[in-house]
Amino acid sequence: MVSSVESARDCLAGGAPEEALQRARAAASEARASGDFRGAAEAAGVVCFAHIALGHAVEAEQVVQSELSSCRAAGNKASEASLLWVQSCAKLALGDAKEALRAAQEGTALLDKLGASQDNQKLRAQLLLARGNAHLAGDLSIQGASSAAATLAASGQALVLSRRSGDVAGQGEALHLVCLVYLLNGREAVEKSMRSVALEEQPLATLQSSNEAAVLLRKLGNKEGEAAALLFCVAAARLEEGNCLEALGAVRRAYEIFRDLGHRRGRQASLERLSQCHMASGHPNTLAVLDAVEEEVAKLREEGDVAGQIAAFRVLADSYIAARMYGEALSAARRSLELVKQTAATESEVRVLLLVSQVEELLGREDAALKSAQQALTVANTVQAESRRLAAEARRVVSRLQSRSGRPEQAPNRREALAALQELGQMAQRRDADGFKAVMARLEDLSGYTEQDVKAAVACEDDPDREGLVRFLRQSGQGQETGKSSSTVMTGLSHALLYLQFRVGGLGYGPRFRRCHAYAVQGAEDHAAAYLRLLSSQEEWGKRLFIQPPLLDSMQHSLNALHM
Repeated sequence: MVSSVESARDCLAGGAPEEALQRARAAASEARASGDFRGAAEAAGVVCFAHIALGHAVEAEQVVQSELSSCRAAGNKASEASLLWVQSCAKLALGDAKEALRAAQEGTALLDKLGASQDNQKLRAQLLLARGNAHLAGDLSIQGASSAAATLAASGQALVLSRRSGDVAGQGEALHLVCLVYLLNGREAVEKSMRSVALEEQPLATLQSSNEAAVLLRKLGNKEGEAAALLFCVAAARLEEGNCLEALGAVRRAYEIFRDLGHRRGRQASLERLSQCHMASGHPNTLAVLDAVEEEVAKLREEGDVAGQIAAFRVLADSYIAARMYGEALSAARRSLELVKQTAATESEVRVLLLVSQVEELLGREDAALKSAQQALTVANTVQAESRRLAAEARRVVSRLQSRSGRPEQAPNRREALAALQELGQMAQRRDADGFKAVMARLEDLSGYTEQDVKAAVACEDDPDREGLVRFLRQSGQGQETGKSSSTVMTGLSHALLYLQFRVGGLGYGPRFRRCHAYAVQGAEDHAAAYLRLLSSQEEWGKRLFIQPPLLDSMQHSLNALHM
């Protein structure tokens, strides 16, 4: 009977579900006749998977439910746990992620009572993968953890168990599930989720484990998993070590695989990473990136994929922005906006309007940028899904542009900003460095305030310890880490706090002379770095100056900032 079940499994793996169905049914009948509950459960499982492969998920669920009833009546817990795994897969095929998760959790609870054996280890890994797939498919969170974190936790545990039991196919399934999380959420979100998951081993966390995963998935014929591992893990690790050439090779290979698969999400993610690699190389081949993106746009147009074109034009705009070709970036963003208005994708419309606002601001068209951002806010307020996050982003952009234009009182976040400023002043008076940094981070996220507002809140004229206040501001002024490699860390000073420190120290620079945005590189030696921003609202005579005194003066501010 065992050979009959294995024969059915081989047929299923070989792409012959009809033959597998016939053989598994015969094996199940034979097992039931001999009272072999375990054999009947295994054969019924193959019957179910054959039905699923044929698109008959309802029939699969009926078969497994009937077999489960028999196992429960006989008190056969091991077979029941195995069938719960099959039921979880059938429920997921029916689109019922919650029931799929319930069945997988029930099966795991049964295994906990049965103890640890070699067979149970493999089944536990399968149940963990079923749980992970349910979390991912249904966007189901658990105990405060996001669906991505829950999926990573389940797949990470399944990977360890599969390695212990020598189950290569199980390892491939676990790695593929991790790769799907990367594809659906992006590397940054996955890394954030990884930090919240306690695992014996973090899958794909290093270059070596990423390479090994890509090789294993290639051997198993899992093209989607291989491409995702190359793109999100191998290429990213190569970039972090500064090896742009190797990163580009991994990205190009991933793009080729995704293109052959017709995988739109993968193709677009590859193009985004391709642009990052070229810009990080120091000798970017901008034309190659733009050609690749334009080719993708043309392909999506031929396929009639409007949603894909919208996303591709956004990638194209980002590529032009990276190349400082802002006019072309605005054209691409507007083409994306034209397409998105033909659909009911209001969330995409908000994102594209914010992109248009960003490019218009880069071009110095602050009134147009504000108008686009206000449109984004109006649309965001009508969006149901993700409305809070999108509306918050739009409010932040509108608030920042209103403040920069000298109209902070019209900023949507003005009330929250003023409340935060009051709290900031209290933190400064108490010399609470941690609280000060937390409030300042919240302020910069809100916007809706001016440097004069910060000065009024923090630079207390009646502070009896002026020198102590200066020292406190110097210690609290460092911002978040902005860039790093293996040997250096770059930290930034809040722009508002930088000039507040100058003012408290006796140097009161006017708005035209506050052009420096400063950083300090901490490593073997300290260095000052800065970028200078032109005042876009200055009069025409100021724009025509070949040498601008505010810029010359601001160049020296980075030297002062180093010592702060």
